[in-house]
Amino acid sequence: MIKKLSLIFTVLIFILLSISCTKDNSISLTTDYSIEGLQITFKGSAFIKEGTMSEVSINWGDGKSTSLKNINFNSFEKEHLYAKPSIYNITIIATDIEGASVSKSYSISMDYKEANLSKIKPTMFKSTDNEYLILTLNLHTYQESNQYEKFNTIVELIAKMDVDFITFQECAQHRSSTIVNGIIRKDNMALIITDKLKEKFDKEYSYVWDWAHYGWNVWEEGVAVLSKHPLVESDSRYISTNVSTSNITSRKTIYASYQMQSKSGVQIGKINFFSVHNHWRTSETDNEQNNQITNIQNMVTEKDSLNPSIVSFVCGDFNVNPTSSYPWSEGYFNMINNNEYIDSFLEIYSDANDIPAKSIYNTIGGTYPGRIDYIFMQNKPNVKIIDSQIIFNNDVVESVSDHNGVLTKISLE
Repeated sequence: MIKKLSLIFTVLIFILLSISCTKDNSISLTTDYSIEGLQITFKGSAFIKEGTMSEVSINWGDGKSTSLKNINFNSFEKEHLYAKPSIYNITIIATDIEGASVSKSYSISMDYKEANLSKIKPTMFKSTDNEYLILTLNLHTYQESNQYEKFNTIVELIAKMDVDFITFQECAQHRSSTIVNGIIRKDNMALIITDKLKEKFDKEYSYVWDWAHYGWNVWEEGVAVLSKHPLVESDSRYISTNVSTSNITSRKTIYASYQMQSKSGVQIGKINFFSVHNHWRTSETDNEQNNQITNIQNMVTEKDSLNPSIVSFVCGDFNVNPTSSYPWSEGYFNMINNNEYIDSFLEIYSDANDIPAKSIYNTIGGTYPGRIDYIFMQNKPNVKIIDSQIIFNNDVVESVSDHNGVLTKISLE
């Protein structure tokens, strides 16, 4: 009996000693994340009381993964940028050197970040039914990083501010992309933006587009006019001496006429828009830019005579800066000197043409910064310019192109 009790006591002591010597090798994994647009950032901690961590791996759910080794596992951080909006299944696995592991999984919906419009002047938003917004922007022919996120920013501004008319320059499509309708290919920038307006905001916009030359040898580079108002007629034509698609001086202007009506449905007349992208002056004696501007003015006169309008707007990238020395500024003053056209931005900012130039008025940076994007309006008594603002820069709404874009608000009196 004494021997049996001694054996039981010995076994109990062995079990207690075994329990007290067992390692606590359970892994503790804590994670949290933050999202900005299509970028997600995970912060976390992988901890083991006894033992050594070996790796934290992250499967991002888009075919890509990240392995974190030789780091401080008590506090790790990793960011990832997705290519497009979707729902992604993300798995994080923490593993120790003995192969034990623990994991956490997330199903996260990623979308483009919302455009922040808080720095747009309050006076730029519509306050009455007879106010209209006009936007002009050079889209930079698919040369932007995160291009589709920038499309989304443009779409959000148009939809949330209820922009009436938009003119685009360097509005391109790839020469090898699939044709979907007429000359329009599936990656046409105007098509993508109008489709996004419908898909995301249920906003119906139509567009007219044409191209004049190849950009970077592969992009059919053109101009466009978009509007939510009924299109009456449209046209496009060369305004340049050269009409070869392989020559960058080859330029077209596109015309679109829209029927305006009051909220009660009464038709109040037509508004004509011309989207312009002139070539830059290449020398003091080069007269091509002046010729293009003259041809544009003649086109406006012709269309007004055939289809009388309330007012015509000539908008776009003129590639001429009013604060440059003569004759480099000549093209700009050829537009306004006879008082037939008003520079809508200059009407609001009377110092926009002062010399020395103020960089806050630049619509393009780079080697030759300046103000080269305009919304010119025929000088008509029944149309009033209410306000104007340069918007697509990082001081107002984030940059979406190498041009900043101009937004103008008018009223029909």
